[in-house]
Amino acid sequence: MVNQMTDDINFNDMVMRVKDALAGAGTTTGATFFPTETSEEIIQIVYERNFMRSLFPSLPMTTRTVNVPKLTGSVNFHRQTLGQTEAGTESDESRQASSEIVLTLKTMIANVPIGNYLIAYGVEGLLTVLRDDIASRLAYNEQALFLNGDTETTLADNINGVYNAGTNPTGINATATTEQNDYLLEFDGLRKSAAATAVSVSGTFALSHLRQAISSMGVYADNREDLALIVPRNLEVQLLGLTELQTVEKYGPNATILSGELGRIYGIRCFATGALPTNLNWTGKYQTGTVNGVTAVQDKTVALLVHTRSPLIGNPTDGARRFSMGFEDEPKRDRFVLIPRQDVAFGVRYEDAVCLLHGIATI
Repeated sequence: MVNQMTDDINFNDMVMRVKDALAGAGTTTGATFFPTETSEEIIQIVYERNFMRSLFPSLPMTTRTVNVPKLTGSVNFHRQTLGQTEAGTESDESRQASSEIVLTLKTMIANVPIGNYLIAYGVEGLLTVLRDDIASRLAYNEQALFLNGDTETTLADNINGVYNAGTNPTGINATATTEQNDYLLEFDGLRKSAAATAVSVSGTFALSHLRQAISSMGVYADNREDLALIVPRNLEVQLLGLTELQTVEKYGPNATILSGELGRIYGIRCFATGALPTNLNWTGKYQTGTVNGVTAVQDKTVALLVHTRSPLIGNPTDGARRFSMGFEDEPKRDRFVLIPRQDVAFGVRYEDAVCLLHGIATI
């Protein structure tokens, strides 16, 4: 039976299997897979640390691409009078209009060389550190992708801008040798997809801006239980100081509390993440130079009000494609290479159900 996945996993058996594999037992040359337990531990940690995994619905995918239907028009109801009934008069027909979005599984992969001497002189502690680092980074990358993804390959027009280690570490560099954050090109995330009338904060965030966003959401805001406010970390500290924030300890014994939930404002769940950038311009994009006569600013951030049943996460039913961690022995270099890999899909069914609040002053 596979052990429970906790931070107190006993790695002794896993360590022996890794050593055997590195020594050539049970395999010849080329790539093989890390113990199944390790992959399962990592993916569970990822799901626990990425709050959007519990916030948004998911779709099991047996094929690489799935067409997901969505409604674009509703039926119409009419009155029916007694006279119409007696005369056998029918109401006008109306039909639901539908469309679809296409979910496509895409791959995120890493290439991590590890010296064999590290295994020889501290394998148990090393594998624990590797496991937690891979899980934490993958959880962060998922959040960044779901929030900041932009398929625009002309990086100057991409909402994330061009990568710069000093001024724009969350930007994208997709060159063949120095890829940085290029996984953000996989899908359009919530920032890019938001189509509800945006709220221009133009300074310090206030609850009046949240009320404006609720109004902008229209029918999607009818049930506040279906809404979530996602904010960056530096706005989290401001929300925690608001008396209107109902913190989780005040929910009551029967309340459902999701991972990472700060509390509720106006009945709306609030979540904070470090994946939302804080170096954006007034419109919620990264900008350099002068555009339309306006000098770029790089000290603003954004928040998102989302109807939680609109985004959709696609997961492959094949466990090896959902997440696996392979390794390849390189004896000539006295090392092996870890190869963590995940397939995931993401899409937004109703873009009008996502509202961007931009131009928020960072604090």
